[in-house]
Amino acid sequence: MLKSANTYFFGIFPRSEKLIDITRTKQNYHEDLLAESVKIVEYQKSKGLKIISDPQITWEDMFRPLALSADGISVNGLNRYFETNTFYKVPVIVSKPAVKEGSLKKYLTAGASLISFPDPFTFSCLSKDEFYIDKKAFIRGLGDLIASFAAEVSKAGYEYLVLKAPSYGNCEFKGYEESIKEALSSIKNAFKGKIIAHVYFYRNMESLNFLTSSPLDGLGVDMYSFQVDDLKKLENKGKDLALGLINGLNTKMETKERVIDVVKKINTDHELYITNNVDFEFLPQKFALKKVDLLSKIAGDVHEHF
Repeated sequence: MLKSANTYFFGIFPRSEKLIDITRTKQNYHEDLLAESVKIVEYQKSKGLKIISDPQITWEDMFRPLALSADGISVNGLNRYFETNTFYKVPVIVSKPAVKEGSLKKYLTAGASLISFPDPFTFSCLSKDEFYIDKKAFIRGLGDLIASFAAEVSKAGYEYLVLKAPSYGNCEFKGYEESIKEALSSIKNAFKGKIIAHVYFYRNMESLNFLTSSPLDGLGVDMYSFQVDDLKKLENKGKDLALGLINGLNTKMETKERVIDVVKKINTDHELYITNNVDFEFLPQKFALKKVDLLSKIAGDVHEHF
């Protein structure tokens, strides 16, 4: 029986056309980025969402603010972000990374309760290691770094942390499960709220069971890569479940009815969340806003049905 359900979106939100023009014409536009982030926070509140996501519009990619807010990391070169038309600057770990206290603050949006970071395994796969050399030590070291950032945002009032985990489908993780769990444990010990790892660009549900025995509070899955029946392969072990039922890669609008029908098929005694499958940054902002609006309507309908 379903215990309860809620909605949120995670990740980097797209910039408006006006803001894109500003970034092309102004040299220093950080305050413009922050102002639009505040508008998106207020939009969520106006729609009655209970979990308010930091839209992270100030983030050029999911690594750069963390890299720029830490000693021991430089950024060098552009890599394509999976099979998308976006790119990220590659973090290069040159010495033991350590947080520059307070440096991340300028990238945070007041009034938000949820923020997204890369999970430590994804960070290790999409960056360059010139310090640890040993992959297991690399994963644990990045876990300690993310834990320091998690402690900082926890003090700033964030109650939810989504660890974005797109790399499990293109980077071998077999043999590194214990190192990943140790890294996640460090992050969990540092963050007072709930932590959900959201896996996308991946299609083998059963191999993710090691994450359900980690100290995470929940696991998020891309429901455009998985089917409802695939969830039976997941050993829940008391974890919350976040269903990525709102497609961040397609402007086509989902319907409330389809989402509710899927939720009706889920058998869990734990907290259920309905969310996006990937960041909305791949969509024009007007469509992303429509999908946020849909999330707010779905939240009301879920509570009526259950």
